[in-house]
Amino acid sequence: MAEERLDGILVQTVENVGYLTGIFLKGLWCFITAQELYLFAPPLAYEETVYYLSGHAFLNKIKVRAMTEKEEKTLFSGCRSLGVELELPTQTFVKLNGLLPKGKVRPGNHLLKIRRRKSASEIVLLRKACRFARDVFHSVKRLITTGMREEVVADILRRSLERKGAQEAFTPICAAGIRSSFPHALITKNKIGVSDWVVVDFGARYRQYSSDLTRTIFPGKIDKKAAEIYRVLAEAKRAAEKEAGPGVATSRVDRVARKVLEKKGLARYFLHGLGHGVGLSVHEEPVLSQKGRDRLEPGMVITLEPAVYIPGWGGLRLEDTYLVTSGGLKNLTL
Repeated sequence: MAEERLDGILVQTVENVGYLTGIFLKGLWCFITAQELYLFAPPLAYEETVYYLSGHAFLNKIKVRAMTEKEEKTLFSGCRSLGVELELPTQTFVKLNGLLPKGKVRPGNHLLKIRRRKSASEIVLLRKACRFARDVFHSVKRLITTGMREEVVADILRRSLERKGAQEAFTPICAAGIRSSFPHALITKNKIGVSDWVVVDFGARYRQYSSDLTRTIFPGKIDKKAAEIYRVLAEAKRAAEKEAGPGVATSRVDRVARKVLEKKGLARYFLHGLGHGVGLSVHEEPVLSQKGRDRLEPGMVITLEPAVYIPGWGGLRLEDTYLVTSGGLKNLTL
């Protein structure tokens, strides 16, 4: 806060409140100063919030308050510079401006910058989420056959994760044939054709932490052009893996992978950045893209996902989740 010259930070998203307190309930919010952290709970969630705080030495130091307008005014009255999340609802933003007649509300990714580097306990949970996704994919891959509907594949993935004791981190993507050129294809009742390849993108969520994994599989007849593109994507990902490490600019990692695609005339079909951070959210900092401004640090957990999307023909994507270590990258979903 001192670096950004903030008197306090207001946090409302479930992920950020949970990161600070260990409690992932909707409707809670935190107010952080250099000395204290206040956790506010609405009346309907107050008793449950206090219940989850009990028995935790660190959490018991948090001052829990039921939301009242009087307390809001008292807390914010002394703030001349209040940090808020970019996701802050407009209504709340307007209200805060009224509570800070002499102050300034400053939106930003204040907590996301802190969340970029994972603690040892976070890494343990992320490893488990990645292992669940990896194991589920290996078990489900052999079940995917031509004639199967996309929605059936997605349902098998969900149920397999639940049997592992995890949940889906996001709605799975299962796109066959020409629909594989849609980066965020919705699940349909379409059947997998004999000559179709299938892009499967899903993740596991374990105790609030997520993983992200994408594979392109060929359940029927293998298309030679698609198979060659997939080989190039694997080459691009290996180049990025080799380049990435502590201190390396995320834009540089993206550029190395993109150059492999350029040599094959495929870079124009790579429509997004190479990867992103993963943690409490599936997509968080750092961002690995051509315009990325971050540098990799030990403790970051990121994805690498080179892809090709050719309109009217199809697309392919390959993605793994990695831990940045002092020596480079550790693939957690391999």
